[in-house]
Amino acid sequence: MTHPELDLRLDEFQRVIEARDVPAAEQVLDEQYALVLVQPTPAVVKRAQWLSALPDYVVHEWTVQERVLDVDGDCAAVLQRGFQRAVVQGQSRDGLFVISDVWRRREGVWRVWRRHSTPLAAGPMPIN
Repeated sequence: MTHPELDLRLDEFQRVIEARDVPAAEQVLDEQYALVLVQPTPAVVKRAQWLSALPDYVVHEWTVQERVLDVDGDCAAVLQRGFQRAVVQGQSRDGLFVISDVWRRREGVWRVWRRHSTPLAAGPMPIN
């Protein structure tokens, strides 16, 4: 499913990340934005902390391999699998990732409220 207005905002979110553009990111993120990680280490990165780390997030490549977009009124879920080559605060963040974003439309503007990011490296499933 496509949603032209939200598709533009998704592209804008990726652009501000790659450009490390903090003022533009402030316009894309919801006031209660948080990056939520459960793997490899559980963490919640609130909006202010995420914005302060953005200048040290250097993306060399981001390729979306699969994207599913569902919209229900003023709420949207975006599920993606993508390949990234990046350095975050001096640490390599290369690999496949599963990204889940929740977007909310407030006062007529779509903003990302939550992002869940998980590296896709689980190893083989044990067979009994």
